[in-house]
Amino acid sequence: MARFSPHVCRVSFVLAVFIALSSMLVYLPGKSGPYIFDDYTNLVQNQYIKVHSLDWRSLYYAAFSLEAGPLRRPVSMLSFALNHYFAGNIQDATPYKLTNIGIHALNGILVFVFAWLVIARLHIQHRTPLLVGGRDTSRAILLTAAAAALLWSLHPIQLTSVLYVVQRMNSLSALFTLLALISYLHGRMRMIEKKASGIWIVGAGLLGWGTLAIFSKENALLLLLFVPLLEVMLFPSEKPWNRWRRLSPRARRIVVMLAVIGLAIMLSLAIRYALPGYGGRRFTLMERLLTEGRVLFLYLSLILVPQIVRFSHQHDDIAISTSLTDPWTTLPSLAGHIALIVAAVMLHRRQPLIALGLLWFYAGHVLESTIFPLEIAYEHRNYLPSIGIVFVLVGLLSMMRHDFKWPKISLVIPITIVLLATVTALRASQWDNYENFYRYEVLHHPDSARIQAGLAILHEAHGNYEDAARALERAAEIEPYETGYLIQLQLLAVRTGKTRPQAENERIRHMLQSEPLSATTFLSIQQITGCLQSSCRSLRDPLEQWLRIILAREKAPGDRSFYQYSLGIALVVQDRLPEAIDAFKQSHAADPAYLHPLFAMANIYVQLGLQNQAAQVLESLRQANRGNPHPRTQEIELVARDLERLRRGERVIAPGQP
Repeated sequence: MARFSPHVCRVSFVLAVFIALSSMLVYLPGKSGPYIFDDYTNLVQNQYIKVHSLDWRSLYYAAFSLEAGPLRRPVSMLSFALNHYFAGNIQDATPYKLTNIGIHALNGILVFVFAWLVIARLHIQHRTPLLVGGRDTSRAILLTAAAAALLWSLHPIQLTSVLYVVQRMNSLSALFTLLALISYLHGRMRMIEKKASGIWIVGAGLLGWGTLAIFSKENALLLLLFVPLLEVMLFPSEKPWNRWRRLSPRARRIVVMLAVIGLAIMLSLAIRYALPGYGGRRFTLMERLLTEGRVLFLYLSLILVPQIVRFSHQHDDIAISTSLTDPWTTLPSLAGHIALIVAAVMLHRRQPLIALGLLWFYAGHVLESTIFPLEIAYEHRNYLPSIGIVFVLVGLLSMMRHDFKWPKISLVIPITIVLLATVTALRASQWDNYENFYRYEVLHHPDSARIQAGLAILHEAHGNYEDAARALERAAEIEPYETGYLIQLQLLAVRTGKTRPQAENERIRHMLQSEPLSATTFLSIQQITGCLQSSCRSLRDPLEQWLRIILAREKAPGDRSFYQYSLGIALVVQDRLPEAIDAFKQSHAADPAYLHPLFAMANIYVQLGLQNQAAQVLESLRQANRGNPHPRTQEIELVARDLERLRRGERVIAPGQP
């Protein structure tokens, strides 16, 4: 391992500060930008992260307030709660974006350290070429690693992991993953030097930082691939791998066979876990796999040729691959990936940094770009995988400088860094407010249905209702299988006092019978349910029809409890209270942790003056609230207070209100 002279130590400190400051400056133009998309459901509308004291109960409920992800990402949610406590509110997104920018700056420093450890090890092992020359090898390694860190941290593909507030989950997970990998590399080198602390640094680093990483976002499971990849590439001749050659051929075959069986079992379990999620998608598992081949080349093109017009918050305008030849680029894309992986394996001795970079990129996409039923493409999925492509670029330029005797090729790095910083700063300025964000997003990706739907919200906020309707109609035209946009058109019409064609409602009913129940459909129905007792009462009959169609489907919808609850609200608005109570009972039975239907039942009984029934529901509320991940203790006490007023003979007109 390279040893630093005092001069090199000072240089490393200056470089780290420069990387951090540069990483912050390019994103500052977007610091005052708005919340967008999932920011609202996960943060703005999440009451549990709006903590006003740092007591254990408040922080615990904030940490486990998210439904997304099997582990619920408590570390990330806790960071948002702390953000709220120190910011004092959540209306202004600036403190949250500044925190994200700070995390990214730290990640830039960590990529610098990580790249230094990797490049130093490869240079010792293979005498790999460096971007700069000179007698001071340690300094040359540092400058090469700093170049890699700057290329990574200033690249515009990282923007959505920084300025899209909720994607702190991604950058925070990356922060702890990088710390785990740095601990692993540092400890591994100490193990080679036969220092007893090495194994403890490896174990504690992977366990401690890895745990924080996976509870920030589940993609930290990639540590299970990153660590073996680094072992194979950086330590192939060290223990325990040097013992492989001593094994008999029979023993090797047994080990390989057991490894293949283990991988097959893991893949089978992963597919079984993933398959149910495709019920709400417009594509199958196989179609997603075929499409991701083209998507990965999209990512590579965005990293290698970062044209600002090709970046977008949404990439839902990508056509689904339905076969190897439709679109025709599907088969060539898959063949191209196979060729790159084979090339990486063949180059692992001659050009180890290039080989490591390619394999790192593909390993980084194993979770989010393969079998799991996620959205097709998002730029933030490249946050850690793009380190691999940066390694490839640095490796190629170093090879050209050394093998082809082109010393001036190193000038490509500062020029590229300036260009990347410029593009990122310009893109950050486009995220500075709603108008800029949607104007540029629609300009660059007019065929994105989600961007059109977002534009409709902007037009409606400005009172441009006709433009809002046109944007939603355009979204429905782009995605004719998406019911949610048609439902949003119905809601917009009610708000503006207009009517939609009767054929549109018939089309909605038909699509609810046959099309997948997407997140957009769910959120649209949730939005109507929220205003059904006030501004959109006229949708009570259509909503009831839609919900009965959903609940009658042969395959039960994913959130049956919510749809039953919404049906109950629609029936309440129609004064069909016995039917509403029955719907609320079915809703609670479907999900005992879902307290909304119990509150609705309690309010009905209080309004009707039925003390015994209200008391029974109140007891059910208290029981269901115990250990509930989303406790509603204060609201339950309001119900108890209303019941007490009822017992005293007072009239309770608006249950739950003072």
